[in-house]
Amino acid sequence: MKLKHIFLILSFFILTLFSSCTDEPSSLGVELIGSENISARVYDTAIDTIDQSSSYFKKVIALGSADWVLIGKYQDIKASALMRFVFGLPDSLKNDLKAGNINVLDSWIILRSRYVYTDSMAAMNFTVHKVNSSWSATAFTIDSLSKLDYEPTDVSSQFTPTDTLYTFHLDGALPLAWMKNTADKTLESNYGIYLDPTLSSTKVIGFQAFNAISAEAAKLFVVIEKPGVYVDTLNGFIAADISLVDRPNVPTLPAGLISVQSSVSINSKLKFDLGQIPESVVINKAEIFITPDSVYSVKVSKSNNSLRLSYLRYADSLNTEGNPSFLSFKDNKYSGDITLFVRNWISRKENNGILIEAGSPTSGLEFFALKGSDYFEFSERPRLRITYTVR
Repeated sequence: MKLKHIFLILSFFILTLFSSCTDEPSSLGVELIGSENISARVYDTAIDTIDQSSSYFKKVIALGSADWVLIGKYQDIKASALMRFVFGLPDSLKNDLKAGNINVLDSWIILRSRYVYTDSMAAMNFTVHKVNSSWSATAFTIDSLSKLDYEPTDVSSQFTPTDTLYTFHLDGALPLAWMKNTADKTLESNYGIYLDPTLSSTKVIGFQAFNAISAEAAKLFVVIEKPGVYVDTLNGFIAADISLVDRPNVPTLPAGLISVQSSVSINSKLKFDLGQIPESVVINKAEIFITPDSVYSVKVSKSNNSLRLSYLRYADSLNTEGNPSFLSFKDNKYSGDITLFVRNWISRKENNGILIEAGSPTSGLEFFALKGSDYFEFSERPRLRITYTVR
């Protein structure tokens, strides 16, 4: 009996010890376990006086990784594009091409519409030009366009737009040259085509871009003949495409507003002066809130309604460090967690602010007008709320 009682007492003691060990501390003060004197505090720029500053500017980026190829015009925005197609040809056809035995009877390109900025009922048309110089989808930008060599002649015809598809035919000499280039690089060049919106265009279309998994990117069809032998239709395969989006100047906005726009690309900088926060603190959580201006913002269907914040590493550049933080839209504000940013500002004693971009910087043309650090209503300015603990 004594052994039984001893066993029960021992079991109860072990269970109690195990239970106490598995109780996790709360997130507040989790890094200060073992300290006898800690206190939790909240620093909120909506209540506490703090200096902040914000500005916006244009930053040119390459759009070769974008989801859509943008073509069209809207106000002072112009979007043109480059495309290049390749062929997979059997040896017999290559030999006929080199011998000059192949004619092109017809050829056309089909583009699938995925996005419209802004009025879907507005007009949009473009001309197509043979390109004579090389370009790279990973490095070519709107700043490179002035150096692009292309023919002034429009090689397209029979332009046919619908709600989902845009089709146009090509001068047969162009796809014939591309096929000859596949057969023998010394015969012809293949630098693709440049698609330039006409002056009458008043909207921008986003067409499905080329990527590794897309089956709906631009398609090329070529009808060929070997006289007296056969007529056949070949497929050309999109090998590269890129949008070239130009907005000559950053938009003029009322005092106190800053802006962000995809693709163009317009970004903002935001900086909070945290000199009033003691150095020997532990940052438990930091949240940021940014209020949009609905009057000047421009959003369309399929918009990505989020912002991306990145930690600026240096004062004199836009180089960023670490992973970005994404702000979602809720209750008429963009909000998110920037705890790691604030921890670095405090621990490093260096604060170069935040870079604000569109949630998808290379997709679409969404324009975010945001209430900045000089907005006339104090409660609408960017807000930073920090929960921290002091020993």
